[in-house]
Amino acid sequence: MLKISVLFLVYFFVSVRGVDLRIAGGEIANISRFPFLTALLTNQGSGAFVQKCGGSILTSNAILSAASCFYTDGELNNFAWWRARVGSSNANSGGTVYIINRITAHESFSPSTLVNDIAVLRTNLPISFQSNLIAAASIAGTGYTYTDNENVWAVGWGVTHAGADAIPPEQLRVALVRLINQQTCTSRHSEPQSGFTVTNTMICAGWLDVGVNGQCEGDVGGPLLDASGAVIGVFSYAHGCADLYYPDINTRVASYTPWIIDAARAP
Repeated sequence: MLKISVLFLVYFFVSVRGVDLRIAGGEIANISRFPFLTALLTNQGSGAFVQKCGGSILTSNAILSAASCFYTDGELNNFAWWRARVGSSNANSGGTVYIINRITAHESFSPSTLVNDIAVLRTNLPISFQSNLIAAASIAGTGYTYTDNENVWAVGWGVTHAGADAIPPEQLRVALVRLINQQTCTSRHSEPQSGFTVTNTMICAGWLDVGVNGQCEGDVGGPLLDASGAVIGVFSYAHGCADLYYPDINTRVASYTPWIIDAARAP
């Protein structure tokens, strides 16, 4: 299984060894377990900045997320609407907040179908790395192998169940889920109740016919991690909240590795 450290690619040009949605269920986690994780904050053009999406640090000034985070009514947000909090287990306090000065959404992203739902943000100042607190992620390379029923981990901030009474907690959470067979996922989402088209640039995750743990409303853009901690997916869409029948949809990172590297390295 191939993994790539974009930080190394950007600075040393070498590759290394080949690994509004929120987290439902799972358990509380400390940022030291996932030091590449960022809480992405927005004020939607005015007012206070609050956490809405997630992201993964790629380099000292690049962050991986989902394009759908940054679109409102089909239009790309002004980058000034967004900030990135790093080095904190809390969604809206602690750590260091960086101003975003560029949003590069995939040029073929479709807000209606969520095809090519991937983006790279750039910060105005270099992110200051700190051991076990702020670090760059490894991402899946183009040769990465996705295996049915493989254990993977969804990480993010937010509600642990659906419903009007669901209040997003401040503390970071992690949930164990599994990769779902692509044909099964495609077939289930093609049913009228979902009506979502799953493409081969997406991967599916959850607890099929069980539910409970999964990705849910409020943390688009957060990473899906393999056992080694590599970012293999970027959360894009869920039908409901940790639904037992319809798997959660993530953008397949391995399908976009060259694009991600180019966007992270762009001057």
